[in-house]
Amino acid sequence: MGALADLGLSTGDGPIMLVSAPDSVLAEASRMKPRPAFASSILTAEPTPRILWWPERAQLEPGLLSRLAWMTSVARGEAWLILDPAEPESPAPEELEPLLPAASLALVERRPIGRGELALRVRPRGA
Repeated sequence: MGALADLGLSTGDGPIMLVSAPDSVLAEASRMKPRPAFASSILTAEPTPRILWWPERAQLEPGLLSRLAWMTSVARGEAWLILDPAEPESPAPEELEPLLPAASLALVERRPIGRGELALRVRPRGA
């Protein structure tokens, strides 16, 4: 199964935005009807009820995480941050989780998926 299937996500339940998704996820998404929206970075992504983002260490800055919080708040949704320990640029959960409160994000769930990835489900604090 792919990341979307592992998380139980389909566009039949509403819009999904994929941000910096790997090719395997893009292939999985291409089989969905309607297809999820795609963005190359969190800066070009749009507010969507469900956002999946594959962040890199260099993107762990307050402004980008706050943008994610704003997008999920405006869309009244949630986001999944997908971490891949096989990718050198992917942050470890210990690097990312302490940054969430300052960005007004609350960790809701940690779920292992796919081929060793870890999905962190977050929502805006107070939502």
